[in-house]
Amino acid sequence: MLIGEDFDKLLIELFGLKIIEPNALLTDTLMAAVSLFFAHSLYTKNPNTPFLSRWYYFFLVFGISSFSGGLGHSFYLCWGVAGKFFNWISGILAIYILEQAMLTLLEKDSKYNVYQRLLKLKLFLTVVGFTAVCLTQPIQTKPQLGFLPIALYTFVGVLFTVGLIGYRLSKTRDTNYKYFYYGVFIMLPSAVFFFLKINLHPWFDKNDFSHVLFGIGISLFYLGIVKTTFKKQAV
Repeated sequence: MLIGEDFDKLLIELFGLKIIEPNALLTDTLMAAVSLFFAHSLYTKNPNTPFLSRWYYFFLVFGISSFSGGLGHSFYLCWGVAGKFFNWISGILAIYILEQAMLTLLEKDSKYNVYQRLLKLKLFLTVVGFTAVCLTQPIQTKPQLGFLPIALYTFVGVLFTVGLIGYRLSKTRDTNYKYFYYGVFIMLPSAVFFFLKINLHPWFDKNDFSHVLFGIGISLFYLGIVKTTFKKQAV
């Protein structure tokens, strides 16, 4: 175990290509496969409500973003930091869609309008902060600096929309909404491992740990969707 710093990046050669962090590609691909499976599952169930359609797009975008993130890690020596931009930008989009999915469960009153404005403000500040970091910081040599605004955006978005709304609705509407905040609880340790740089093993570092937790977390989100939306239908 290594705390406070990262292991040296693993390097393998395959078909003449130098691939770093193959472990990240594996766990990112696993997370992507889980997310895309849920997107396909919702698509076959005909997601014809705002809640379901937004979750479908979240799983679709998040799955594509996760796979691109793995490629950005492993082919960094070929693509440089440019290979990470699609993952970073699509990651912001995925979380915004997730937030909008949860807001569809709320009454459209004055509080709803306040929540919408706050989410748009958070999105705007994140884009500004991300742009400022890219323009002023040495992301070519320290790409983790570019990921930092996205990590904060994800943490706040998931905690204060999926977590709090899920908890509130589990007490007032349907106990099965508990699966949403269960998923958030599963994901929370990933923030600790990421920011404190807690690495368990060179083949399973802080990023891999986060990917596994996020895979489990979104699985619980999907379970919450099924339990609350399709409970009267054959699943």
